[in-house]
Amino acid sequence: MERRGDVDVMMYNLIYTAICISVFIGLFMYVNSYGRGSAFYEDFYSKEIINLINNAKPGMEFKIDITKLAMIAIKNGKPVKDIIYVNNVNNQITVSTRKDTGTSFGFFNDVDIVDWEVKNPSGSPETTQFIFKIKEKQRNEL
Repeated sequence: MERRGDVDVMMYNLIYTAICISVFIGLFMYVNSYGRGSAFYEDFYSKEIINLINNAKPGMEFKIDITKLAMIAIKNGKPVKDIIYVNNVNNQITVSTRKDTGTSFGFFNDVDIVDWEVKNPSGSPETTQFIFKIKEKQRNEL
């Protein structure tokens, strides 16, 4: 009796099962991050900050209460000062409450974000603010 086909079927089933398990683990991790609120609040705050920047004029200063974001970051073991990162070269804001990932969005207004910092005046995460100023884009003419 020829049994070579049995090994092929078994390998196919093992590979299929491994792929299914890895897909379900990925989906579980994605849904779990939204369940804790970290991905939702990263998305929310990054879009709100981008909206402010896109509608801002040079010389404006903003203070945004990011207390909820700071509380989630502390639960996830992320330092409060590293929650928000501004990249003026690529016109991008990154909001991150988890150690290895974050949510990034680009802004279209032709400005630079200067003097930006995440500040908690009382030293506790209950009063955390993101403070930044809008300045006209510095151009290097060739």
